[in-house]
Amino acid sequence: MKATLVWTRPSTPENPRNSEGAFLRGKEGEILFAYSCYAGDSFHDHAACNVALITSYDEGETWSEPRIIAHAKEDFGTQNIMSVSSLVQKNGDLAFYFMIKENDFTTTMGRVISTDGKSFRAERCSFNVPPAYYIVNNDRVVRLSDGRIVVPTAWISAEKNRNGIYYPFYTSCLISEDDGQTFIKANFDFTSNDEANAAYGYQEPGIIELEDRFYLWMRTGYGRQYESVSREGLEGFCPPYPSIFTSPMAPMQIKKHQGVLYNAYNPKPRWNGSERYENGFPWIWCRSPIVLRKSVDDGKTWGPLNILEEDPDRGFSYPSMFFTEDGHLLIGYCRGSREEGSDLCSLGISKVDLSTVE
Repeated sequence: MKATLVWTRPSTPENPRNSEGAFLRGKEGEILFAYSCYAGDSFHDHAACNVALITSYDEGETWSEPRIIAHAKEDFGTQNIMSVSSLVQKNGDLAFYFMIKENDFTTTMGRVISTDGKSFRAERCSFNVPPAYYIVNNDRVVRLSDGRIVVPTAWISAEKNRNGIYYPFYTSCLISEDDGQTFIKANFDFTSNDEANAAYGYQEPGIIELEDRFYLWMRTGYGRQYESVSREGLEGFCPPYPSIFTSPMAPMQIKKHQGVLYNAYNPKPRWNGSERYENGFPWIWCRSPIVLRKSVDDGKTWGPLNILEEDPDRGFSYPSMFFTEDGHLLIGYCRGSREEGSDLCSLGISKVDLSTVE
């Protein structure tokens, strides 16, 4: 597979983390990429974070300097907004969605909207769901064929979040029937109660609408992604079961382009004796390599592993995908290093020649 790393954004003392982004086609043909841009002196998930934007006018070959388009404190009265997804609104406006980490240890959803891809206005979405700490990964907001918006989510109670108790997570979906102004919660919750596992539950889900079914997947602490299928809409999912995708505790992403499914994930799960282990804990969660696979039969079978990046001193995670007009795939993902202290600290974009993906 031919892939070129076209852009990187390493961390600095004033900008300790750049992570979790999403792409969108602009009004003049440009490509926009918005991402979580941390400020202050910490890269931890709850530290100060805004949303930044870069732009490419040559199908992802080169990128502009970043600028902030959503401010956590000024726009939402909180410290952290992060995990960006993208969507074209029904009226053609451009939107980037993200989670707002509220001061009461819950989360809600916000967005910035633009008519021209240059100036953005920030607003809260109406979050008509039970109060909780919801996690929505980047690049997860999906427009369905019937016009609704679905957002896969994992959640724990605000009390658990306040006390630093992160398991078990429950997986569900958020749904909007008014183009993202209001979200409600689906009537299902999946979890596992395997308390013998230190990271039990179903986490960081993704969803895609296929020809004859909805396909939902979840990261787990069980050495692989779990999956669930529904042929009866968003309320008909079967209980989750192990997929063919071996995986550490890291998210997977699947997108469809011209009838072909593309899947980006980490195929090496955590296991005792892994060289990634240091003092019993993996510093990068075994998130190397990151690979790309494709399916030409709507997910029934998958091709071989195409390595995008592999480095024992880096971790690669939270991929987002965008298909260009010159036959390539842009993948944005975290690629932090051992030196930076976390695989989440640095961000990169690779450009993949789709004709070389096996």
